[in-house]
Amino acid sequence: MSIQEDISSERRASAYESFGETPANVATASTESTGDGVEDNSVIVLKSCPQIQASRRERGTPLAGAVFIVVNACLGAGLLNFPAAFQGAGGNAVGVSMEVIFLVFGAVAALIMAYCSDLFRVSTYQDVVQTVCGHNFGILCDLAIILYTFGTCITFIIIVGDQVDKVMQWAAGPEFCYHWYMNRKFTMSVISILIILPLCIPKDIGFQKYASFLGVASILYVTVIVSVKYYIGGYPTADVVTSPKTFTDVFIAVPTVCFGFQYHISAVPVYASMRKRNLGSLSVVMFFAMVIAMLVYTVTGVYGGLTFGSSVTSDVLLSYHANDISVTIGRAALTLDILTSYPILHFCGRTVLDGFYVRWRRLSAEDNLRQEFVRRVVQTMAWFWLSLFFAIMIPNIGLVISVIGGLAAVFIMVFPGFCLIQAVLLQQPSDNVHKDRALLVLGVLYVFLGTFILGENTALAIIDDMNGKNSLKQICTVP
Repeated sequence: MSIQEDISSERRASAYESFGETPANVATASTESTGDGVEDNSVIVLKSCPQIQASRRERGTPLAGAVFIVVNACLGAGLLNFPAAFQGAGGNAVGVSMEVIFLVFGAVAALIMAYCSDLFRVSTYQDVVQTVCGHNFGILCDLAIILYTFGTCITFIIIVGDQVDKVMQWAAGPEFCYHWYMNRKFTMSVISILIILPLCIPKDIGFQKYASFLGVASILYVTVIVSVKYYIGGYPTADVVTSPKTFTDVFIAVPTVCFGFQYHISAVPVYASMRKRNLGSLSVVMFFAMVIAMLVYTVTGVYGGLTFGSSVTSDVLLSYHANDISVTIGRAALTLDILTSYPILHFCGRTVLDGFYVRWRRLSAEDNLRQEFVRRVVQTMAWFWLSLFFAIMIPNIGLVISVIGGLAAVFIMVFPGFCLIQAVLLQQPSDNVHKDRALLVLGVLYVFLGTFILGENTALAIIDDMNGKNSLKQICTVP
């Protein structure tokens, strides 16, 4: 099929070899041209990168392992924003309803991308988009991955600053930030420079594989703490929102839900690595993974909202007392997870960025290898300092999630929609004309909804920022 020729044999071979596969129609010798020490962006996924690398075995990933990888790709820092998103959208009922809707849409999108990966013999999200939709869409997908990973890195640094603020308040009292060495900008910068930056320099992130367990454990601990604290009480509750004031309020939860349920870039490589690679097995994996993720998000969103009502902060942990030991443990675990997760997201985005540069300069394998270290250091420094700058200037995670949450809708809906449309058009018409038409309508619906969510939430984020709704709530109490 001619569309398959749009992707080079080099990218296909690299993608398959990354999961222990070497299809007969892919020349393995072509992978030698990527022997530059820099992994091709076709084998890069987001937060699940180390888990997928750890599961590259000849027999493939078992169903239970695939469930864990997808869950780990879902659960993350966005959890902290769910209580505020639920309250802002009009209450827990609206928030949970939005979760269910996007869970269904997201699961179908993952199956669409898996179907296309089987149809065109590719094994990563990026390659599905490029193979099915063409070179230009492939570039757009790579750019979206760069923006998404960069925005998530900004969110990570902001969360580190939030948690350190509470620790400083516990250690020095409410006047802590009037000391320059305890000021948020200083502490956030020092921690990032001393811990995050050195972890971003290495070419191999294999050592990050242990962070995945810590990440899941810390997220589950936060969920337990939020629910237990509601029953223990001791916190003044503002009015709990039970219904949206206006119809547009329901969209407030959309970016947070999209951000929380964006696992699709990881889902395609996970599917490629599965021991039983078929859509039925993937459906089982998706079912159990989504049930686990939704339970965690729902419990945190509901109990956080019931505890603090409309006064809940965009980072729910900031709403608890600084001297609460159990919450402080959660902050420490979450901060440690964030510090080790930033390099993973940076690595994935940097590799896509480096791929752009290599292709633009048309570097030979020899030049690529010789220049790799300098490129890696320059790209890492630029990425780190820009993300730190934006983290210092942007007040809280709510604003960033509003933007990258809308971008997540592109991965969940827009690209899968285009892929479904193209897959139907490129194949021979089936005997069931109504089925083909239904698939085309579904693809158009996905593209329309994803584009609408991206535009609407980006516009709302800008308007809220201009109106000062995202201003940072000062912890210091000295006038």
